Amino acid sequence: MSLFKARDWWASVLGEGEEFDQGCLCVGDVDNSGSGYDKIVVGSFMGMLRIFSPHPAKPEEPTEADAQLLEVQLPDPIIQVEMGKFVSCSELLHLAVLHPRKLSIYAVSGTAGNVEHGDQYQLRLVYEHNLQRTACNMTYGPFGGVTGHHFICIQSMDGMLMFFEQETYAFGRFLPGFLLPGPLSYCIRTDSFITVSSTRQVECYRYETLAVATDADTRQDSDQQSKSSGKRLTADWTLVLGEEALDICVPNTSSAMSSIFVLGERNLFCLKDNGQIRFMKKLEFNPSCFLPYGSVSEGSTNILMCNHNNMLLVYQDVTLKWAAQLSCVPVAVRIANFPELRGLVATLSSDGHLQCSYMGTDPSFFTAPKVDAREVNYDEVDTEMKMLQKVIREATKTQGMTQREELTLTAIVSSNLDEVSVQILTHMFISST
Repeated sequence: MSLFKARDWWASVLGEGEEFDQGCLCVGDVDNSGSGYDKIVVGSFMGMLRIFSPHPAKPEEPTEADAQLLEVQLPDPIIQVEMGKFVSCSELLHLAVLHPRKLSIYAVSGTAGNVEHGDQYQLRLVYEHNLQRTACNMTYGPFGGVTGHHFICIQSMDGMLMFFEQETYAFGRFLPGFLLPGPLSYCIRTDSFITVSSTRQVECYRYETLAVATDADTRQDSDQQSKSSGKRLTADWTLVLGEEALDICVPNTSSAMSSIFVLGERNLFCLKDNGQIRFMKKLEFNPSCFLPYGSVSEGSTNILMCNHNNMLLVYQDVTLKWAAQLSCVPVAVRIANFPELRGLVATLSSDGHLQCSYMGTDPSFFTAPKVDAREVNYDEVDTEMKMLQKVIREATKTQGMTQREELTLTAIVSSNLDEVSVQILTHMFISST
């Protein structure tokens, strides 16, 4: 438990009976307003897509409905949402929405309103890809060293990495020895993909290796071709964790060195981009999500971590710097900047509690009400005291009389008494003589 609570800045409850996961939250300037402030995009398994621009409610504005910019019901469940430069003819940010069998790229635009209702926001479909396999998660980045654009990599439930160069499907590769899908992330510095396999080990695959590996339509074809001809797909390096991984994150904080953070069930691992362990932190709780981000100290990284005890923890590498209590268990956490306050912590729970909070020790402005001051009249106090003492004496006296009246002592002697034993008396007489 922490003595401090996360200070609520803005909060909202999304829908009723909807479910969310760690990929259902992202932040950024999705409408390309150029203001430098973020919007919050949330997608649910019910197919509901919402965009928020939070701000604290003013006293004359009791409702928070104006913070929601857009709400659209999509026909398919939303697995993950991401923002990036996904359109070839534009360098603006677009929204990528991953469905189980479809990848959709949307453009969000705002139009200034002419009435008091405010601006109007629209969601326009730019392009979409129909997937041949059921998707699990995705990652994006400048694959192959491209500049000004982002490509997308989708991991399917049967272990295939599908690469999309914006509007074009590039290629697909099966991961060797695949059983169950794990978290997936992209490292810009080494141009490689990091995942955790079902054998509980971290595996790294370079984009170049994936691009030149043997292509196949099915896993059986991939196994046969890898044995007969062509380039066999092998990992650049592997590292045994010994536990399941909840998430992988590669923050882009330094161009000289990349750190790969892996959140396990009981440990936090920090790896170098060559697979060597920088440090490991044993956790005394069950984590739910985390987010590494840049630190003001050179050579260190700050980590936001949430657990199932409703706690928000801040680490600087392995050192705990702050702990605050939350109102729910988050499944996703992000850092966002808004006009009124920068560096807010945005958290989303599995049942749709979206909260923007900050950590601090704001003092309580509660002051005790003043007591009505009046002069004391000692004569009246003395009279009241004598009257109370008299009442107490009378009550005590009455109580004592009542107890004496109620006390009754009755003695009953039985009429059938035992006869005196003559033998015992005779024996006593003889003994005395």
